[in-house]
Amino acid sequence: MERRLKEESTVQPGGCQFPAIFNFGDSNSDTGNVAATFYQVPRPYGETFFGKPSGRNSDGRLIIDFIALKLGFPYLRAHLDGIGANFRHGANFAAGGSTVRPASGSLCIRSRLPRPEDFSRALYIIDSGQNDLHASLATMTRDKVRAFSSRYSRSVCCDHTENLLPGSRGGADKNGCVKSFNEMAQEFNKQLKDRVFKLRTQLQDAVITYVDIYSAKYSLISQAEKHGFANPLDYCCGSEVHYSTTCGRIETVNGSEVYGASCIPNRAVFAATPCEFPAIFNFGDSNSDTGGLSAAFGQAGPPNGESYFHGPAGRYSDGRLVIDFIAESLGLPYLSAFLDAVGSNFTHGANFATAGSTIRPQNTTLHQSGFSPISLNVQFYEFNDFHRRSQIVRNKGGVFRELLPKAEDFSHALYTFDIGQNDLTAGYFLNMSTDQVRAYIPDVLDQFNTIIKDIYDQGGRSFWIHNTGPVGCLPYVMDRLLITAGQVDMVGCASPFNEVAQYFNHRLKEAVVQLRKDLPLAAITYVDVYSVKYSLISQANKHGPRSYPPTIANNLAASQKNFCHLS
Repeated sequence: MERRLKEESTVQPGGCQFPAIFNFGDSNSDTGNVAATFYQVPRPYGETFFGKPSGRNSDGRLIIDFIALKLGFPYLRAHLDGIGANFRHGANFAAGGSTVRPASGSLCIRSRLPRPEDFSRALYIIDSGQNDLHASLATMTRDKVRAFSSRYSRSVCCDHTENLLPGSRGGADKNGCVKSFNEMAQEFNKQLKDRVFKLRTQLQDAVITYVDIYSAKYSLISQAEKHGFANPLDYCCGSEVHYSTTCGRIETVNGSEVYGASCIPNRAVFAATPCEFPAIFNFGDSNSDTGGLSAAFGQAGPPNGESYFHGPAGRYSDGRLVIDFIAESLGLPYLSAFLDAVGSNFTHGANFATAGSTIRPQNTTLHQSGFSPISLNVQFYEFNDFHRRSQIVRNKGGVFRELLPKAEDFSHALYTFDIGQNDLTAGYFLNMSTDQVRAYIPDVLDQFNTIIKDIYDQGGRSFWIHNTGPVGCLPYVMDRLLITAGQVDMVGCASPFNEVAQYFNHRLKEAVVQLRKDLPLAAITYVDVYSVKYSLISQANKHGPRSYPPTIANNLAASQKNFCHLS
């Protein structure tokens, strides 16, 4: 496929001298965003050209790579990949699986960032749309898909969606593709082309190029032997029984069994002076998010950040968070969010927390529920990837040695956790009873224990674990869930929800006791955040803040339209 694209590339550099490229799309052009956020795509991805996984859902390069090469640029770095990134010539915002419509089911040195004038002169590339069709085909008739594609294609340009290939059944054409689905893709492309013509009229200062990717990709399949493939469908990564390779499993490739497994963890134990940690690695939700959700989904706007940072700082707070004060007390700088690649410094650790995160993955989207897709297991995948890749990049020397932690810092570091309250509120928001919420808490804590043990296996030895706060005092809980006057305590908090939080904390404390037995070389500190937070509310005047009854707090939160529903 690479050879074909090299020979027939229509990109001509004459007169097209762009200072940067900004790309938007899905797996057709994702160079590492999903890999940085959730997990590195395994082998055989990346083997043909890069010799190893490279963040691309391909064994070689993508069209966006060839465009960059043709323009004399390095390959585009993923916006969410902060390890060794260079955005001097643009950034890639594409993520595998992305849709056009939301689906319902110190590197800051000048030489490494684009100049202000580059944004208006840059080439903007969009390759997205196929997942909108694929997602809808799973739940809609073809006529319904045609109807909605007409609505949302108003906002799309400019790469044509391709043939819908393996993963579907029935009605195959002579090349093995599902004919009815390809007809749907062609209908999408026809309407997209019409929209591009209209955009050219409406945006007269813009140069908009419509690229027929469908024809190029279908040619690779229909004329497979001409392009070097004996049978293209036998090399697809799919779940159907008649395709030979299944993603993420051991398969035979060119006569050899391959599988992208993790490295053997380093179990070395290092003796550190008490409370002298060279780094902090934090996991959690909005109680400790210093910019993860903002980097991935948009900056937390004012009044967040106003009191201390005097502007949005990625925190869902007007000042600093507990994790900021922990860093200060250890003489370390504030933690950079792992997903924030712009100007981040990971020398002294990284923050994997995102607002709205849960311990158990939630079967929903951020748009539907407000809960982050970056649950605790995903945060661990990010850490695992960071642990490995940071050392590869650091060994390149130069500025990278000053921006990434040393190998031994991972075993000397402090690992902090503040997560769990969203797991409790998630159940209530699904109309579960208190008994039902209590019933799934053991499973939540089992998953939490697994992550602690996984980090221990990678050399982590010092753990700082916060219990959950009084969720019955949260304004968004009081506002969204039905409570009676008799269920409100003298402070103004909902007693049933606080009792569930206390039960969670009781079971968490038991889990910590067991972890100390299971992990004899670990130092695990259980921190009673519940008591501290409840004291701030019940003795508000003593601690300085004015005391607002919850009903007033609800109205304030609603009028300010903050993300107070994310924790």
